[in-house]
Amino acid sequence: MRFSNDNNIPVYFQRRRTDSLKLKSNLELTPLVNVVFLLLLFLIVSSTFIQRPGVKIELPTSSSIWGEERESIYVSLTYDDILFLNEKRINWDKFPESLNEIVLKLQNPLLIINADEKSMHGKVIKIMDVAKETGIENIVIATQPPEWKK
Repeated sequence: MRFSNDNNIPVYFQRRRTDSLKLKSNLELTPLVNVVFLLLLFLIVSSTFIQRPGVKIELPTSSSIWGEERESIYVSLTYDDILFLNEKRINWDKFPESLNEIVLKLQNPLLIINADEKSMHGKVIKIMDVAKETGIENIVIATQPPEWKK
């Protein structure tokens, strides 16, 4: 049997120092922050965003909301009758042929007309007629909710 030098108490009955056995009670925040950032990244990537073309247009307001994910063609018409096809400015006389080229590449596309609320109604009808002639069956006129109006 082994005895300590201090009190002649056997070694296995002696108290051990607790300094080296203290448990760490600190909360590690690094894994928690990592998980929060991963969740945030997942939500950002999994959400869908419908972006309007870069042409500045005042859309008319409507309380009905519709949205569908599919291959889309964007036609924008400004208040001064400038025409854009998928954000590219285009002349009215080249519009049918350019639209037809895009329609041939896509399968059953959706035509979204972004017409300024001050644009002429007849021009919007002309866009719709050209779209029907090129074989587009689904045409939507873009609007915005009334609360977005400033």
